[in-house]
Amino acid sequence: MTKSEKQNLSQLRKAIIILFLCMFSFGMMAQSHTVTGTVKDNKGEPLIGVTVQVQGTTTGTVTDIDGNFAIQNVRPNDNLEFSYVGMKSQVIPVQGKTNIQVTLSDDSELLDEVVVVGYGTQTRREITGSVANVTEKDFNQGVTRNAADLLQGKVAGLSITSASGDLNDNPIIRLRGVNTLQRDNGPFIVIDGVPGGDLSSVAPQDIESISVLKDASSAAIYGSRSAGGVILITTKRGSGSTQRISYDGYLAFSNAANKPDMLSAQDWRDYVNKNNLQEQAKAFDRYNADTDWFGEIMRTGISHNHSLSLSGGGSAHNYRASVNYRNMEGIMKDNSFENINFRFQFSQRAINNKLRVGLTGVANIRNISPSNKTNTMLASNFLPVYPVYNPDGSWFDLTEWNQGNPLRQIAENYRDIKNVDFYGNGDVEFNFTEDLIGKLTLYKQRMGFDYAQYDSSETYSGRDPKGFANRSAFTRNKDLLESTLTYNTRLGDAHKITLLGGYSWEQNDFQRVYAQNRFFITNLLGANDLQSGQNLLPEDVGSEKNMFRLISFFTRANYAFKERYMLTATLRYDGSSKFGPNNKWGTFPSISAAWGISQEEFMKDVNWLDDLKLRVGYGVTGNQYGLDPYRTLELYGRYGSYYDSGNWYTAYRISQNANPDLKWEQTSSFNIGLDFVLLKNRLSGTVEWYKKNTSDMLYEYTVPTPPFLHDRIMANVGDMLNTGIEFALTAGIIQTKDFGWTTSFNGAFNRNKVTKLSNDLYSTNRLYVGDVGGIRGMSATTSTIIEEGYPVGQFYMLKCDGIDSNGKYIIEDIDKDGTISDADRTYVGNPQPDFVFGWQNTLNYKNWDLSFFFRGTYGNDVLNIGKIAYSNLQSLIGANVRKEAIAIGLNQAPQLCSYYVEDGSHIRLDNATLGYTFNTSKLGWLNSARLYLTGQNLFVLTKYTGLDPEVRMDGVDPGKEEREFYPKARTFTFGVSLNF
Repeated sequence: MTKSEKQNLSQLRKAIIILFLCMFSFGMMAQSHTVTGTVKDNKGEPLIGVTVQVQGTTTGTVTDIDGNFAIQNVRPNDNLEFSYVGMKSQVIPVQGKTNIQVTLSDDSELLDEVVVVGYGTQTRREITGSVANVTEKDFNQGVTRNAADLLQGKVAGLSITSASGDLNDNPIIRLRGVNTLQRDNGPFIVIDGVPGGDLSSVAPQDIESISVLKDASSAAIYGSRSAGGVILITTKRGSGSTQRISYDGYLAFSNAANKPDMLSAQDWRDYVNKNNLQEQAKAFDRYNADTDWFGEIMRTGISHNHSLSLSGGGSAHNYRASVNYRNMEGIMKDNSFENINFRFQFSQRAINNKLRVGLTGVANIRNISPSNKTNTMLASNFLPVYPVYNPDGSWFDLTEWNQGNPLRQIAENYRDIKNVDFYGNGDVEFNFTEDLIGKLTLYKQRMGFDYAQYDSSETYSGRDPKGFANRSAFTRNKDLLESTLTYNTRLGDAHKITLLGGYSWEQNDFQRVYAQNRFFITNLLGANDLQSGQNLLPEDVGSEKNMFRLISFFTRANYAFKERYMLTATLRYDGSSKFGPNNKWGTFPSISAAWGISQEEFMKDVNWLDDLKLRVGYGVTGNQYGLDPYRTLELYGRYGSYYDSGNWYTAYRISQNANPDLKWEQTSSFNIGLDFVLLKNRLSGTVEWYKKNTSDMLYEYTVPTPPFLHDRIMANVGDMLNTGIEFALTAGIIQTKDFGWTTSFNGAFNRNKVTKLSNDLYSTNRLYVGDVGGIRGMSATTSTIIEEGYPVGQFYMLKCDGIDSNGKYIIEDIDKDGTISDADRTYVGNPQPDFVFGWQNTLNYKNWDLSFFFRGTYGNDVLNIGKIAYSNLQSLIGANVRKEAIAIGLNQAPQLCSYYVEDGSHIRLDNATLGYTFNTSKLGWLNSARLYLTGQNLFVLTKYTGLDPEVRMDGVDPGKEEREFYPKARTFTFGVSLNF
């Protein structure tokens, strides 16, 4: 290469470098420039505090007082996202522009949200009844067993109480107070449109939303089974636009939140020494032991949950399949719960999308070990100076009254439940025209249940029968056919009409077999060798079978005029085989109306009001849960034996009187509600008043014999009234670029009163109910009264003004006759709360989220039976007591009196969750990832001195902390959610 050529090459290289640098500098200029602009609302007013962010990055700013913004380091191909509370977010491509003018419109998503109602859906704007909807983002987090755990405290007027920490105990659900005296099962459950479902059949991770139909105008479409309200569960479905694999899992650790504070071995010995009882104590304190019996029978429960789902579809089909595995340990060593849930859903469209066929299959397999709560009674009574084992390694045990080694009970006894539940449904939907849609649903369910129990002859529970075994099994079948025809039409732009007609046929079959025996010569075979028991009694073996059928016709009409005036009317006609020939069929009508006040012309200039709607509704619903099949008939039952011609035969007599007039209980409900959305959706809520009257309540009355052949009869007689006010508020307190805070509060006031107990045929002045759980000397004592003019569960007992200096009760002589007797019993408390509330807070900071949830009650009383049983110095020194017994100083045989009725008002930090969501935008294979830490039942603020003020609230004698109990757990959960 010549010198000239070298110079030319060198100049070319310099030119290329210069050109490259110029291009790079221009590229840098193109990749990094500032974008300015202004953000206004649809009325042309500037918006302050709008978040402006480069999509997919942390680069952003907020608008100033004039709605202006300036954002740096923006590339030509970037997208800017504009977001503001109460407005629809917008994403605008930059496309090299340096100035962008933006107009944000009101976000009506809240009002246009589709809510599931009976046999259909409606937008929030169109709803005329009292319907609460809770979606997945608002569910309670942490360890949840079923839909009730997700809902607890979230809906005004819906009371969900967990009376026990036992994993096998279902929560008690009541909507707007107590509804009946006879087997109040709470709200009717509907899952994906199929009526009569079981909350435990759906894994919490498969639930998308839950609607609660609170008043009769919205629930009457379900007729004779909806007096307690209706809970509609909607499960997740696949999407034709998204193929997704999701995993949710957690690991949880549980400990007792508040175990009984019993005397320790040192406390017991100090009491002995202080009271000069050393001589008597020698019989007990000769083992050199120091045992915490509750520590022996309790543990740190470790639970884990794994949920895997696959979903997707195409233009004409979608699917979702999921499997959920839960393995939970209770804080009692004999308590565990294992569940495997399989769910598959598939939907296919055909004939130009006019035909849709859906298939759903579900399988549940459960292994459950319910706790024997007798062990807590034994752990309370057994002295801490007793050892767990003898020196030779054998169990230490005693055979005194209410005395026994509780750890031995756990090791040698068992209670096992094996449950399988399979169901499937297919539905066919056809669009005859754009306006007319027909649907047919077929459903089949089979549930199997197997229970095995064995109490070793060497333990407290099996000691008296010398070994006790029990086996029982039942099968439950349900067949359902439902068909509906829906017509939707619009008359111009103003009138919208929806008509629904339907037919339902349902049959439920139940059969059970059971056997038990006692006096076993060996404990090795447990409940698997019943025939080897030596003391089989006639009533130890039995079987039964029953069936009931329900046929229904129903219709509903919805009318809306410009979303301003809305009217809904429903009618259901139910026929049930459960009821007598004189009342086989019942009619359940409802009507409700709503006025969209904010849609009126005179409201158009009220800028701070986004929506205001007044609702009024009345309806009639029914309850048939309180009546088993065949209760209308005269039945015979076994009654001893008789001898004839050298043989003994079973004797029978009338065991049930016929009553052809039996029918369902009827509840009529009137509801007025006001819904509002204010300040660009920053504040929304509802306020409601209701009056609910239950009539024709079922109860078993005493009747004379003769003329009746049995001394009791089931009859429709009583009335009950519930009135109340409910409210719910949601507010976006703070919304900035990096930080947001939303709070929700709901509360409910309810007053319950029994208004009638008698009629011309069957009468009673009052009903004495409620026992105190086997405390010595109290077997014939009741705690509660049912009486006209008073709420269900009113505590009725002796009134105590404290404990005197001699350790005796100070009982009031109510009737002033100089003696204390049953005539001195009076009203001393009400277990029904005056006010129930829930308070949710959600905070977000960049990728972090924090939520915490309080719930509680005010104005309810609790009967502290544990205090009666375990806080009396008379039990010392042969049995243990709680430490409070020494401070109380009671030294008299326990009496059921108002001293043990305490204020149960409380506030509980029920749930707190801290989570972090990772930025996965650079990962093509991972759509989202979140880690979280949840604490449940973190603390309770209350004056109640028992274990927990939240106690059992079902039946006619609610509000009692039982002698045999299961403490609640405090749980910490670490979880992960992944979407691929």
